Amino acid sequence: AANPVYGKIPVLLLPDGRAICESAVIIQYIEDVARGSGGAEASSLLLPDDPYERAMHRFWTAFIDDKFWPALDAVSLAPTPGARAQAVEDTRAALSLLEVAFKDRSNGRAFFSGGDAAPGLLDLALGCFLPALRACERLHGLSLIDASATPLLDGWSQRFAAHPAAKRVLPD
Repeated sequence: AANPVYGKIPVLLLPDGRAICESAVIIQYIEDVARGSGGAEASSLLLPDDPYERAMHRFWTAFIDDKFWPALDAVSLAPTPGARAQAVEDTRAALSLLEVAFKDRSNGRAFFSGGDAAPGLLDLALGCFLPALRACERLHGLSLIDASATPLLDGWSQRFAAHPAAKRVLPD
């Protein structure tokens, strides 16, 4: 009821009764509130301070939702072997682009956020799909994120999964 457009969760209900829908939009709202309150330390923010970098992180977050996830999901939902092969190719193409995005956004650091201590918005956007990606790899005998094809994402995925915040919520 709180999300009449999509009719699904997540929805953040504000104290005044207004609703904010969709994970990425909710996270960006929380970021904006934290920035506006002046109480957030730079290390606890999810988006970079630089407006261009914030835009790039939002762009790649949308890419993950609009291109990467549908391609990965199609691997398991494909009705034919040919459709599955195309979905695998599309997923690998999306991951190749994300490999370059990691190189460009991370500045050689541990996370897309450009830091070593904590993941940011873009890290969370991709990290939430790691369990589905690993399950897809196992189910279909694939290797999608690995040291040979996507070495930067391979290292990132290991660091992300080992981060204490992620360890609390990611399945084994």
